[in-house]
Amino acid sequence: MNRQEWNRLGKVFADEVCDIVREETSDEMKRYVAAAKLPKDATLVDFGCGVGTFIHRFGAKFKTIVGVEFAASAIAQAKVLCANRRDVRWMTADIVRAAKEIGRVADLTVCLNVITSTSRAKRAALWQSLADTTKRGGHTLIVVPSLESEAMVQAIVNRGKKLKLAAKDGHVVREEATQKFFEKAELRAVLAEAGFTLKKLGRAHYPWTIEGERETASRAANRPWDWVCLAQRN
Repeated sequence: MNRQEWNRLGKVFADEVCDIVREETSDEMKRYVAAAKLPKDATLVDFGCGVGTFIHRFGAKFKTIVGVEFAASAIAQAKVLCANRRDVRWMTADIVRAAKEIGRVADLTVCLNVITSTSRAKRAALWQSLADTTKRGGHTLIVVPSLESEAMVQAIVNRGKKLKLAAKDGHVVREEATQKFFEKAELRAVLAEAGFTLKKLGRAHYPWTIEGERETASRAANRPWDWVCLAQRN
């Protein structure tokens, strides 16, 4: 997706994109941020910060904040949402270039539903950017789409009929766009390869309405989810 397309998306971000900080139903973000045991003078780097929901909710825990987003239109909304935070450095840039400029300064690097490219090379560059920005002993908080959740959703929606899931290498088509979804075991391996030790891995559930489905009482007990993980830089 080019910058012009990202800017168009940024203008309708709140309506068109599942913002896991806003949508998740089990308050996992709060627990995972707490598990990072941040120092009092902590630095946050939020890669793919969108309209700033993570910074708005958790920014008070950090002395220094850098929010990186490719879409200038999303950054403009983030500045409004986080208007009370005058200490945020906003960068309209791609993550790989931003990481080189920022350097290894983060006590917590956040990257929520950003590493979804079907290109192995592009994903590898993003994982490397997380490693390059996170201090040794610091943490990264990552959310990625779950392939196991996608299979569960399709099994319920199709009611036992033949599934349409054809996820070679975890590639799933969503609204004419193909994204990379991750299996639980795969996440452990890719984090280790990137130089991180996995500390906490779980599910960030979100409403069925995000999947375009009605949320019944029975479905509410078995909501779809993204993988959320906290890992420490080696």
